[in-house]
Amino acid sequence: MKIKGLVIYKATALLCMSALLLSGCSSDEEETHSIAIVRESMENEYDLTRCETRDVIKTESISCTYSQLMEENLAFPVGEKTVAFVYVNEGDEVKPGDLVAKLDVASLEQDNVNMRAQLERNALLISQADEMIEYYEKKIETPGISLSTKESYLTKLQKLREKRRTYTDENDFNTIKISANEQQIAAGSLYAGIEGNISYIKKNLEGSSSNAGETVITILNASVCGFQAMDRNAVEYIQVGDRVQVVTNQTGDVYDSTVTSVDKDSLKIIFELDQPDFSIKMGTRGTVTVVRGEAKGVLSLPKTCVFEAEDFWFVYVLTDEGVREMRKVTIGLMGNDYVEIKGGISESDSVILRKS
Repeated sequence: MKIKGLVIYKATALLCMSALLLSGCSSDEEETHSIAIVRESMENEYDLTRCETRDVIKTESISCTYSQLMEENLAFPVGEKTVAFVYVNEGDEVKPGDLVAKLDVASLEQDNVNMRAQLERNALLISQADEMIEYYEKKIETPGISLSTKESYLTKLQKLREKRRTYTDENDFNTIKISANEQQIAAGSLYAGIEGNISYIKKNLEGSSSNAGETVITILNASVCGFQAMDRNAVEYIQVGDRVQVVTNQTGDVYDSTVTSVDKDSLKIIFELDQPDFSIKMGTRGTVTVVRGEAKGVLSLPKTCVFEAEDFWFVYVLTDEGVREMRKVTIGLMGNDYVEIKGGISESDSVILRKS
């Protein structure tokens, strides 16, 4: 609906002179004048609208990229150890359980060998001490034994018990140390956890010093692909199991997908295709549109004519007298294009959409 202001017409005179060029024309021939009329429109124009019943929808868009989904990054959990062996090269195929790299843990392994041998020796010494302790305990109970002899046996018992305690303490310490060494030895070996190909090996890895937690080898399974997104906001409302559609940006192809992973720490979201399509190129970009809110069959106005003040919302209406008037309104869902109107104006009110 439009309301137009006054239209003013302006006349502009245009003077033209014509001369007769034919030979024999008289010099007193009259000059001819012509007038061209030009119309210039000067008008104030308003676009008006009214509340309409419709569905108000609010959506969010998430950008994503097609890439391999199944990969494994391998890192040594201990630092300052020399990488002794790397058993794979980039491109090699591996299976779960394959040993791919190992730290130099020879000294730890040798320490464990020595300590286990000491455990066995101490165990023998403890057994011998137990036999001697039992022997002297019986001797002390022998009837008629002299006091001096009994004191001698008690002295020997004390020494035997002290030796036994020393052997036991040493074995307890070595057992703890062996366990700690075994943990470091196990941590010094990297094994493949998935089936795939070696896609990355740290440069000059063999012979270098390990940094705890640093990725040194990556295994990639190229047969498992899908769309990945990194979105700080989306990880708060997207959930595993959500069904979505991915629309590719370049071709507009649509792929039904399911959310299979939401990692709030890395902000990564994975959308796996319900039906794999191996024709999609790696790096293809797409968009997932998620409905965040929907109000069906409600009174609404376009967002462009609803304004926000400090603590209320308002629109401008055009009165019957042609006066622009501000009117407070109560809104509901703020959709993508329309706003739900819950009160403040009626369907008969003419709302100013734009003034040009």
